[in-house]
Amino acid sequence: MDNATLQGFLNKGLIDVGGDDTKLQKLSQAAKDLAGILKKTPSKALSYSLIAFDPGAPEDDPVVREALATLQNRWATYRNTFAATPITVIRAILLDALVDAAEEDDRVGVCFVASARNALPLLPVDNERDIWIGIVEQVERRVDARAEEEWATPETISVPPMKYEVPTFTAPEVTIGEASASDLQAGMQAAAGPSYQSPGQGAVATNGNQNWPLQNQLQPWVYEFGTRSGTAIATAINAAMAEIEVRQPDLAEPFSKLAKVVSGYVDNTLKSISVATAGLQRRTNLLWWREALYSPSAGKSYRELLPSVAAALMALDLFKAVPLFSPASVSAFLSEAVLHLQGTGDHGKRPVRDLVAEAQNHSDLASLRATAALLAAAPDGRGPLLALIGHPARIDAQNADDFQRLTGVPAASELDAVAWAGWLFRELQASKATKDASPAKRRSAKKN
Repeated sequence: MDNATLQGFLNKGLIDVGGDDTKLQKLSQAAKDLAGILKKTPSKALSYSLIAFDPGAPEDDPVVREALATLQNRWATYRNTFAATPITVIRAILLDALVDAAEEDDRVGVCFVASARNALPLLPVDNERDIWIGIVEQVERRVDARAEEEWATPETISVPPMKYEVPTFTAPEVTIGEASASDLQAGMQAAAGPSYQSPGQGAVATNGNQNWPLQNQLQPWVYEFGTRSGTAIATAINAAMAEIEVRQPDLAEPFSKLAKVVSGYVDNTLKSISVATAGLQRRTNLLWWREALYSPSAGKSYRELLPSVAAALMALDLFKAVPLFSPASVSAFLSEAVLHLQGTGDHGKRPVRDLVAEAQNHSDLASLRATAALLAAAPDGRGPLLALIGHPARIDAQNADDFQRLTGVPAASELDAVAWAGWLFRELQASKATKDASPAKRRSAKKN
């Protein structure tokens, strides 16, 4: 990790280490320690970001105290250099830690970018704007690259050939039948004449052909011979055929294995197609949602709701419809969807505190409160607006001092319906990133 982020604050004159490089090195080491904490506990990325953005961050915030303790471990005498609690220094090392951790964990990047897009336009950071623009764009490009990869639809889908080891089949077992030679001989002899000579027994009656093959009896003999000999031969053949037995090999197991292999291959192929076309299907569903203008969370048309309530629900419904890593264009899509509602463009701005109070109490936003309660812990130090929405009993959103202390949002801040929807969507994404089990690093792009 280099000192580019810290150097940016030094170059702007926002922090002063008296030109002492060793002090800058101590700040860099403290930032590296905080980055290590983020890498082990990505869930802290959101609160770290919200403090890093805010020049007016409270000194007693848990993140500020944690950063000060980390700094003191590396620079025990830092208080001799800074007259008061060095909030700007803390913000600088937090920012450096976030940039470092985001390089290894895209979930940290989601938290950072989403929070930056919400908070920075409302906070007094004009003298730091050049620093922030470059950093946010750098992290956003990295996160967006992963999102575009996961949303992409390939031109072709490659399916590997099916692998199946053909079994070795045994040959069928055939038992050969045999005709009785003695029976066939006896039958043929009977067909040839009325009797035949049996050695040692004299003439033996055969009950055979009643005709003798004499000239005046040749025709009857031939007819009788043909009939009797044919019958004898056929009987011998049928007897031999009846004894033939063919035992086939057992094909049940090989065919069962083949059926399983084919079934698995088809299932994997369908999964490959589903994964490859997920981006296209997702875009198709979003277009349908925008045209229908129907809230699955509220079970009614967005046109039936107040513009600010409809905008909040649209943010929630879109959040539920897309994965954690979504292109920056998704936020723009949400803005256009909100503008698609009649009246939202001319409804004007409202104080953020009023919008939060509405989200805490409006009956049609119960699903938003439930989701917020799952994603954001009850307020304890700097956190997202979702923490107030999901846990309304812990803090009165109308209390200006507590509101700004817990959210960093200036009490006088106002948002219109479009901006309110975008804010909630980004906070939902950032809060989900702190709990998501997605791989930290994006997949490497496949080489052609």
